Amino acid sequence: MNLREEKGYTYGVYSNLIARKYAGPWTAGGDLRTEVTGGAMTEFLRELNSIRDEKVPEDELEAARHSVIARFALSLESPQQLIGYAITRKTYNFPADYWDKYPAQIAAIKAEDVERVAKKYINPGTMQVVAVGDANKIKTVMEKYGPVEVVDASGKPPAEANKPTGAAAQ
Repeated sequence: MNLREEKGYTYGVYSNLIARKYAGPWTAGGDLRTEVTGGAMTEFLRELNSIRDEKVPEDELEAARHSVIARFALSLESPQQLIGYAITRKTYNFPADYWDKYPAQIAAIKAEDVERVAKKYINPGTMQVVAVGDANKIKTVMEKYGPVEVVDASGKPPAEANKPTGAAAQ
C-alpha cells in the first residue's frame, strides 16, 4: 500500500519465500521507475524494518491468512500442484494428513508468530539488492546501501565498468 498507493512508485511489490529442507531464498521486489529508485529503496527498507520490528496489524494478518488459504484451495484443482504436494510431503517426511491440516495451521498463525519469525530471518543489513536499470542513473543511489557491482544483461561487467577512472581516464 505504501509504495503503490501512498507514494505511487509502482503498481505492486511482492515477496516470495521458497521453503526447502535447508534455508531457501526469500525474495522481495517490484517494478519501479528509474526516477523513484531512491525513494522506493527508502520505503522498501522502512517496510522490511516494520515487518521485523512492529507487530503486524490484525487486519493485515487476517487478509494474509485468508489469501494463503484461498490460494491453497484453488491450487487443489491443479493435478500438477497435487503431484507437487505429494512430492513435498514425501521429500520432507510430512505426516499423511499434513495437507489436510494445512489450512487450519495457517489460520492459527498469530501476530506473535510472525514477529518471532521476522526477527529471526529479516535482516536488511545483510540482504543482497539487485537493481535493474540504467546504471548511470541508479548506481549513485544504490551505493548508499553498500558496494555496487555493475553487470550487463548476461551477468558480465560491461566494458564501461572496466575503464580506469580519475585523471588517467581519457
